[in-house]
Amino acid sequence: MIHHLIVPGVGGSDEQHWQSWLQRQLPNSSRVQQNWQQPILQEWVEQWVAHVNNIHEPIQVIAHSFGCLTSLAALAQHPELQEKINNLILVAPANPARFSETGFAQAGQNTYLNYFEQLQLELSSLMLISENDPWLAFDDALHLTEIWKFPYLNMGQVGHINVASGFGAFPQILPFIEQPYFSPCSQMPCLGTTLPH
Repeated sequence: MIHHLIVPGVGGSDEQHWQSWLQRQLPNSSRVQQNWQQPILQEWVEQWVAHVNNIHEPIQVIAHSFGCLTSLAALAQHPELQEKINNLILVAPANPARFSETGFAQAGQNTYLNYFEQLQLELSSLMLISENDPWLAFDDALHLTEIWKFPYLNMGQVGHINVASGFGAFPQILPFIEQPYFSPCSQMPCLGTTLPH
């Protein structure tokens, strides 16, 4: 049986958030617990790794925002865990240029942009992106899908795909939850899809 690992972003996912709704739909699921207000990547990675090490089933990761960056960094730093991951669904990833080793990037600090631009992960993945996400401009999102060679779905003008943009229940994600495998773009043409408006 697949274990569904929910990985929220900064601030966590409260009861109204689609990740909380989704967890209620998926009986075999768990959530990585973090210090939600402090996006310190290495601390989040350590929590992620500890949680995954305690799961003894194939895992589907369903991450949002900074949780997407956490999941990718954890799998890059711990490649031995990649064989446990059935696939990744990355929803509205946060912009790595907004974060540094100490959390939110301040003026003059080195950010994580270069780090994430250099990641090469052969993982079954799908990115759900937005045309007007305040946390990651659409062109930047497309840039990351190309670098990471991940197929993507353009959800349209849906903000950060969170409660503020109307995503409590999120039934549109369920068909992807049931998908056992997303081909990496290194094995097929990396064509994105835009939902009809």
